Amino acid sequence: MKKVIRMVMLCAMMVWGAQSMAQTRGAIFFGASIPTGDYGKFDNMSDFALTTPDASYAGAAVGFNAGIKWYFNVGVKGLGAMLSIDGIYNGPNSDLKTAYRSGEVENGFGSLLSGSTKYNATSKIINVPAMLGVNYTYEINPNLSVFAETGLGGSYRAITRMEYVGKLEVMGVETQQTITQKYDGAFSFAWQIGAGVEVSKNLVIGASFYDLGNAEVKGEQTIKRKTSVNNNTNTEEKYLTFGTVRPKMFLVRIGFIF
Repeated sequence: MKKVIRMVMLCAMMVWGAQSMAQTRGAIFFGASIPTGDYGKFDNMSDFALTTPDASYAGAAVGFNAGIKWYFNVGVKGLGAMLSIDGIYNGPNSDLKTAYRSGEVENGFGSLLSGSTKYNATSKIINVPAMLGVNYTYEINPNLSVFAETGLGGSYRAITRMEYVGKLEVMGVETQQTITQKYDGAFSFAWQIGAGVEVSKNLVIGASFYDLGNAEVKGEQTIKRKTSVNNNTNTEEKYLTFGTVRPKMFLVRIGFIF
């Protein structure tokens, strides 16, 4: 709750700051997000932060980013205040996908015993950082400028659900178990630093490093068991805490000034 309050206060400060200065321009960006550090690593499920307590590997793949920035004049040539909001998506990397596929098996042990396992859904990570900072632009000539910028703020992290189904058949009696793991959203401190070039005052090409802070992974797990005998079904629910995820990434993108 304290993190939610801090995030609301931060957004309110950003809105107030933006309204208190004359807006001069804005830019919309599109590009790739390249995970670094533990955010992009995966060895095995025992080190996977989304399923294992005390783990920190998130197994994130190269994803994509869309964002918007507003730049405000502060009365100093080349220097401006900056407000940025981004949406960043990362799915599972190739090693994590291989682990998911390895978990999907079908076993046959003759006519008396058989079974199978399958992932119906695998988790993806979405980050939405909002930051307030400064931007400095140096004009080389009327058609080419270079810039550097930095910002501080907060980030909201969402993780999509994971669902795993296992089936076991013994002497014609089938038992199916469906495990659905939902994840809570989380807020964390975030910062960025970046640089790039502006071409003809309407095209921006840049790269930034984002550190979106550390936050625990936790949420509600539902286990449903169903047998083919009388279609008996029982459901178990529990709240679990897993590892921690710290999204750190390079963003390489192109922007259009408006």
